[in-house]
This record gives sequence, C-alpha cells and structure tokens, in this order.
Amino acid sequence: MDDKLKPFLTENPHYLGLFFALIGVACLIAAIVDANWLFGDVNTTTYNLRKIDGWVNFFGRKPARIISGAFSIVVILSGLFWFWIGFSKK
Repeated sequence: MDDKLKPFLTENPHYLGLFFALIGVACLIAAIVDANWLFGDVNTTTYNLRKIDGWVNFFGRKPARIISGAFSIVVILSGLFWFWIGFSKK
C-alpha cells in the first residue's frame, strides 16, 4: 500500500489537506458530544498543557472542550485552505 500511497501524495499533495480537515472534523464532533475517548480517563496528577489531561485538570472539562473545539475549527480551516491552494495551482 505504501508503494501506491507515496506516489499518489507526491503527485497530489492537496489531498493531505482533506485528511487534516477530516481529523479536525472528528475532533470537533468529539468536543461537541463530550466523547470519552478524548476527554475520559483523565489522569488527575498531570497539569501538562501539551495533553488533553492537562487541559481538563487546569481549566475544567467544559472549557477544555471549548478550547479543543476551537482548535479543531482551526485545523479544519487550515486543511481546507491547503486543499484549496493545492487544487488551484493545478
């Protein structure tokens, strides 16, 4: 599969933007529905803001969901912009 995927992405790098947009959509949906796979099982001893656990412990669960949702929107818009820029060059 790697032998087909690498040449495809080399010829069509704008599709990588759609991949990032899809990841952003998945994270946005998780933030909206308060998905346990993203916000559950929080380690209460860490305040590392590089991890979701740190966000939940430092800000609380609801603000962490809002921050995660806002970041997801930025990822979606960046991915769509990347796709649009790459597609418009062709």
